[in-house]
Amino acid sequence: MKLRRPRMDIENKILIPFVCISLATVICFCAILYFTEYRVKVAAERENAQTLIGYIQADLELEDYRQDPKKLLAKYRSHYTGDSLFIYDTDGELLLGKPGVDAEEMEVLAQTTDPQLGWEISYRMDKSALQERFIEEQKYMILAAVAMLVIIVQASVLIAHNISDPIRRLSEVCQSVSASPEQEDLDVEEYLGKADEVGQLARAFARMMESIRTYTGELIRVKTLNESIVENLPFGVVAYDQEGRPFCVNASASAMLGRQEERDEQGRTLEMLLGQIMRREDVLPDPAHLTEPTGKSRDYEFGVWQLKEPDGSRWGVLCTIDDVTYKKRMEERSSEEEKLAYTGKLAADVAHEIRNPLAGIRAGIQVVSRNLPQERDQKLCEGMVREVDRVNLLIENLLNLSRRRESQKTTVSLNALFDELQLLYFKVAENKGIAFTAQVEGSLWLYADEGELRQVLINLINNAVKAMPDGGSLEIRAEKEPEGVSLTVTDTGVGMTPEKLEQVLQGTGTGGLGLSIVRRLLGENGGQLSMESRRGAGTRARITFPGKGGEA
Repeated sequence: MKLRRPRMDIENKILIPFVCISLATVICFCAILYFTEYRVKVAAERENAQTLIGYIQADLELEDYRQDPKKLLAKYRSHYTGDSLFIYDTDGELLLGKPGVDAEEMEVLAQTTDPQLGWEISYRMDKSALQERFIEEQKYMILAAVAMLVIIVQASVLIAHNISDPIRRLSEVCQSVSASPEQEDLDVEEYLGKADEVGQLARAFARMMESIRTYTGELIRVKTLNESIVENLPFGVVAYDQEGRPFCVNASASAMLGRQEERDEQGRTLEMLLGQIMRREDVLPDPAHLTEPTGKSRDYEFGVWQLKEPDGSRWGVLCTIDDVTYKKRMEERSSEEEKLAYTGKLAADVAHEIRNPLAGIRAGIQVVSRNLPQERDQKLCEGMVREVDRVNLLIENLLNLSRRRESQKTTVSLNALFDELQLLYFKVAENKGIAFTAQVEGSLWLYADEGELRQVLINLINNAVKAMPDGGSLEIRAEKEPEGVSLTVTDTGVGMTPEKLEQVLQGTGTGGLGLSIVRRLLGENGGQLSMESRRGAGTRARITFPGKGGEA
């Protein structure tokens, strides 16, 4: 197990070494003083011992003390008050010395033996007693050393505080700036005016903070600008990191990816398609066509860019999503309008070339039919006249397609228009065995060109009548809906297969020319056409005018 080292602040890092060095210096000084003074004390004791032994030896040379040694012992007992002098006789008996003191444990400083009396004279030193006396003598020096230590510690604390306080304050300011870079108040003003290194550090720090604030402000402005640009782009932007996780999704992309009900032909959502594009790293991804369960469809185009570091290494992928549904519809509409314009020009050329010969042919057939005696030949001529009239009607439709006039929009009463159509087609429908009805839900009106709206309905009714050669039922109906007004033309005729219906809607099949006119006129009046048909089950044409009308 690895032990963690305790953390110390900068003041303790300065204080502890300074105090340790000062304490070691004082202790070394005291130790040197102690041992020096102790050795001087021991040397003085040794000199005293030798002097005293010398005095005793000199006294022993005197005749009085040699004749009567007890006088010598009495002299030193009365004059010497110490406990370091010991005199033993030849039998080892203590003649002079402090009773009860173990002389064997004392250090011998001087020793001699008198040859005549056989005395052993020694001067011994008690080390513990000497040390106690020495300490007692040096107590003021010890107190001075303790006082010096206290002063050193106080001075160390003051010095450490004066050195560490500015650094600690700068550290606290750095931490607060790190937590909140935008703060303005820096608590270093009191150090800015100093001429020492702390003042230089404070001024350098203040300049650095001003530079950092300026640089941070620029970064924030650029970041905010970039985020605003990305967020308000008209197309979707999704950025992925190296692991394929999205870390930036703008509002457009979020709205597109939220349409989980949209799927392509393989059942893939837009999010799944993006994941596949990102994994395959496609440079030019294929566009996608997604459809909702309601039938509404959208078209998307994609772009892929590599996100790289300054050294060229890749760290992510940027994908763009562009909803090109409107663009595609406009292209289709432009193509359709070009097709209609070409058809109209062709129709005008053909009509002018055909109408005059057809008029002559019709007149010639009518003249010839008057001179034919047989009824069969007359009926044949009548059939030929009807075919010429049908060709004339086709030419009239071509001319209507080629005409471009300004719509004259007014408020059109659908009730009056439907009554007019009822009178117009009542006899025709009756002759062909068709039950014709025209119904308006309430009292409705439209803001449109009345002539063009009438032409639209007439073309749809004519197509319905042609689809019921053996009779049937035909209904035209107008009703109010939440989004506007709808008109429907429903017949029980032969109907069309899906392929035939697609051809008719595209203007390439039989009856497509009339529907081309219908779509052009509806486009000028803000209407939309949709058709439903099934082989043998009739056809239903539905026209909607969103927000174009209402109830009277």
